[in-house]
Amino acid sequence: MTTTGKAWAVIGLLVWLAACMTTTSNTDITGAWRMKGHQPGDHVDQVLVAALVNDSKIRQALEDELVAELQRHGLSAASALATLGPDYARGKDKSQMARELAARGYQSALVVTMLDVRETMRYNPSTVAYVPDVVVSGPMGASYSNRQNSVFEPGYFSRDKQYFLESNLYRLNPQALLWSAQSTTINPADLTAGSQGLADAVVARMAADDMI
Repeated sequence: MTTTGKAWAVIGLLVWLAACMTTTSNTDITGAWRMKGHQPGDHVDQVLVAALVNDSKIRQALEDELVAELQRHGLSAASALATLGPDYARGKDKSQMARELAARGYQSALVVTMLDVRETMRYNPSTVAYVPDVVVSGPMGASYSNRQNSVFEPGYFSRDKQYFLESNLYRLNPQALLWSAQSTTINPADLTAGSQGLADAVVARMAADDMI
């Protein structure tokens, strides 16, 4: 492989690694709130996780990843879809559900709601990368063309898909909203990556805010 080829191979590898990083772990917590008067070390346990999403496949993936991440932090957690079925909440108000869930032994509920999904067009400007070992000997015209073709990356348009979610942590008895966070997930590589990214970000913020 020529020196130029090696340089572009390195650049290509770095671009590929950056793409992997941005498509597998790309959830940001954009805001969080904690109940006033929270006492240090006042943690929740026995958490029921419910994702309010119309698609049952997406709902199960989100609940499973959140349950797994909470369990990795030492909590007892369960999926509402797997435990209670898809129609449990039908015809019941929040107070009734809270009483029933508390009677089942759950102390708290983490409810994740998908607020919005947006698609936006983004322009990625052209870039110039310095490649020091490009061969530039010979006539000026040939050298200029060789150099230009080696370092110039034209701009392009890309479509971004953003998922906006809200995660609310409730105490069931007595009923209270303990903690809330808003998050944005951009261009998940697939359902697994998006669910894992959300679970990692939400549970990490819960831990940082001393909820678990």
